[in-house]
Amino acid sequence: MKAEFINPFVGAAYDVIKKVANIEASKGELAIVTSPIRGDEVNVVIGVTGDLTGQIIICLSEATALVFASKMLMNLVTDSLNELAKSAIGEMGNMILGNAVTALSERGYFCNLTPPALLIGKDIVVSTQILKFLVIPLETKEGRITINVALQENFG
Repeated sequence: MKAEFINPFVGAAYDVIKKVANIEASKGELAIVTSPIRGDEVNVVIGVTGDLTGQIIICLSEATALVFASKMLMNLVTDSLNELAKSAIGEMGNMILGNAVTALSERGYFCNLTPPALLIGKDIVVSTQILKFLVIPLETKEGRITINVALQENFG
């Protein structure tokens, strides 16, 4: 996977986390893992089509998701992953990927996104057709957000 595909996701995540939650994020050590990948308690899955194809899976603990959902909802306190909180987390994923796809288009890669799907529960395992994921861990004071990127160029 090319580095030029990765930097837009890292930059977009930093920007969205800072703007939406007023929280700084720092990048942990990148890793490559093969499918299937183990998710966390809350997982946002968004497909990518167009010049690049694949999936992005954003994983976070329920506690971290609740903090970010509250921030997305203008500090409305939420103590459970109700439909409003789930919608907010899905929208946060949309914002990160939307910004990343915009940055990719500036590099000549034109892509579309599928609507986000949320997978919630313990011991979630996700298998994909693209076998290799780049794992981008982002550390925040509210917990880790892991962005798993599986993209390939679409030559056909």
